[in-house]
Amino acid sequence: MALKRKAAVFIRPVLVAETEYRAWTQDGKLRHPSFKGIRERVDDATIFAMP
Repeated sequence: MALKRKAAVFIRPVLVAETEYRAWTQDGKLRHPSFKGIRERVDDATIFAMP
């Protein structure tokens, strides 16, 4: 059930993190993730949402 928040403000993300990982687990989590840094220039075609 979604929560209703009167003061909620949805924004477009402005920072994109670059990560590496070994695999996805069956419950949708990253296995052995590693933060590589913040990407300054981002092509929209290289961004995807986590499942």
